[in-house]
Amino acid sequence: MEIFNAPSRESCCVKRERTNTPLQALVTLNDPQFVEAARFLADRALEIGGPSDEGRFEFIAERVLARPLAAEEMAIVKQSLADLAAWYAAHPDDAKALIAIGDTKPRAADPVQLASWTMLTNELLNLDEVLCK
Repeated sequence: MEIFNAPSRESCCVKRERTNTPLQALVTLNDPQFVEAARFLADRALEIGGPSDEGRFEFIAERVLARPLAAEEMAIVKQSLADLAAWYAAHPDDAKALIAIGDTKPRAADPVQLASWTMLTNELLNLDEVLCK
């Protein structure tokens, strides 16, 4: 918790300090718990977010940002998903390794699709707006 500048719990803290260190990004992008959380949310988006990518984007945004994505944000998210899907389509073994991280088992059948959505969700979970709510 030191990486996130969390209080030591030895005294009361009304509000945490705002911090933005590179170590936080390393943890949130690579720690198995964060990757598993991203995969689980991505799995839920694929399952109940609707048949369209836009509906799934909104499903994730409402849960992590508590608001819909702006038009310019939607364009960035769409491009990011396309890039991730192309990369994992070319590297299916990496997709399988990614979705195997954590204790829970993935429900989605297509490892390439789930890996792409997992990394997109992981990107969104790493936004300052999400971490510093």
